[in-house]
Amino acid sequence: MSQLTMFDKTVFLIPAREGSKGFPHKNRKLFMQTLRTMPEELKSKIYVSTDDPAIKVMATNEGVDVVHRPIELATDEASLKSVMQHFLKEKNIPDDYNVILLFLTYPERTWQDIVEIYSEFLKNTNSSLICCEETSDHPYLCFKFDEEKSLGRLVVEHDLYRRQDYPKCVRQSMFFACYKAWVIQDLHDLLFEDNTLFFKLDEKKIDIDYEIDYNIINTIKE
Repeated sequence: MSQLTMFDKTVFLIPAREGSKGFPHKNRKLFMQTLRTMPEELKSKIYVSTDDPAIKVMATNEGVDVVHRPIELATDEASLKSVMQHFLKEKNIPDDYNVILLFLTYPERTWQDIVEIYSEFLKNTNSSLICCEETSDHPYLCFKFDEEKSLGRLVVEHDLYRRQDYPKCVRQSMFFACYKAWVIQDLHDLLFEDNTLFFKLDEKKIDIDYEIDYNIINTIKE
C-alpha cells in the first residue's frame, strides 16, 4: 500500500480554537508548522475546526477546508469529543471513514511519524488509536492535596510500598490519534474507548502549553 492510497478513506482534523490562557494565540504560531508536514496531494482531506478569524484566513489561503466552530464549542469547558462530533455532522463524514486528529501543539511530529503510526492502526482491528509515553510520576505515589488543611490522601488507594510491585503505567499523549468515524460518539471525553489501541512512543514529545515550550522547540531546531 502506497503512502497516499492508505489515506483513501481518511480525513485529517486540526482543532485550533482562538483562546489559550497559557500561551495566547499559540495556534496561530503553530498552524503552518503542522501544515508544512502534510503532502500537497492530501490538502483536500484536511479540515481545521476553528473560531479564530486569523486561522480561517491562513487555512483558506492554503486550500484547507474550514469548519466554523460555534462559540459554545470554543470555550475552556468544551470537550474535543463534541468538536469532533460537530465536524462529522457539518462535513457529512461517512461512518466508515477514519479521522486522524492532529493537535497543533506537537510541532515535533513529522509526516513519517504520521505514516508509521497510522500504518500500525490499519494493521489492527481496533476502532481507535492514541499514543502513550513513559511517565516519571507513578500514580501510586500521587496524593490529592487539600491546601487549606495541608492534608492529602492517595489518588489510588493501595498498600504497596515497593516500587517493583507497582503496575506498569504510561501516560496518554495526543501526539497522534485516529478514530473510526462511527466510534467518536462513544468516546470518553479524554478521547479513548474500550477498544483503543495504544501506540507507545520511543521518547517523550513536547506538548506546547506555554511560550517557554515553544521557545525550547525552536531552540532545538536551530
